[in-house]
Amino acid sequence: MQDHFSGFFAEFYDILHAGLSDVEAYIQFARRFGPRILELGSGTGRILIPLACAGFQVTGVDLSDDMIAMCRRKLEYESPEVRARVRLIKGNIIDLDLSETFDLVIAPCNLINCLTGPGEALALMRSARRHLRDGGVFILDNSIPDIPYMVQTNGVTKTFEFTHPLTGTTITDTFTAHYDFTLQLEKDHIILEERDGDRLLRREETECTLTFFFPREIRGMLACEGFEIFHEQGSTIENIPIDSSAGEMVFFCRKA
Repeated sequence: MQDHFSGFFAEFYDILHAGLSDVEAYIQFARRFGPRILELGSGTGRILIPLACAGFQVTGVDLSDDMIAMCRRKLEYESPEVRARVRLIKGNIIDLDLSETFDLVIAPCNLINCLTGPGEALALMRSARRHLRDGGVFILDNSIPDIPYMVQTNGVTKTFEFTHPLTGTTITDTFTAHYDFTLQLEKDHIILEERDGDRLLRREETECTLTFFFPREIRGMLACEGFEIFHEQGSTIENIPIDSSAGEMVFFCRKA
């Protein structure tokens, strides 16, 4: 069974996240808090490469060989100047020590949900603090759990179709989520199939476990790890409150 950050799943990541407006939001954040940026969990470069194109020096850290390889392939289409502004490092974000600091450290797009082990979310925050210069900014964004939707869809299989942007083939994403509301865990079973008409080209299957967090938890963990939240908002693209109508929680922090 394939890992959900490798193989077909690594390629599908960009297709699934195509068009998200958080990329432009992070460029705006970088203009306020950059120019030297560390992205924790940089993946395929979905955010990292646009930041480099916008003129920022970006270091990206990821543990997946396939995600890093995809980012490198995408960088081949960029100018030498853009490539020179990017550094990619394979590493574990929870015990990272690059022996340097940055103006802005980001942990975007539900990265923290991937950390399911005891204390791993706190370790992520320690890594961020370790690499933040005095006066620098750490941004963490995360979806707010939609409990009514999660209850309604618990154990329900859903199927989504996408068109591959390069080949025009059809990708079918068959997705079943099981939620443990006591342990705050989401266990997903995912099947990806790519077809050219009726012909099956490839099929990969995976299971993954995610954690879901609530705003009070994130605030408490940030405080425990020596951060002061100087701003928070309920969307990456809008400065709205974190309340029952918000879909996200975005925290802007400095060392306390």
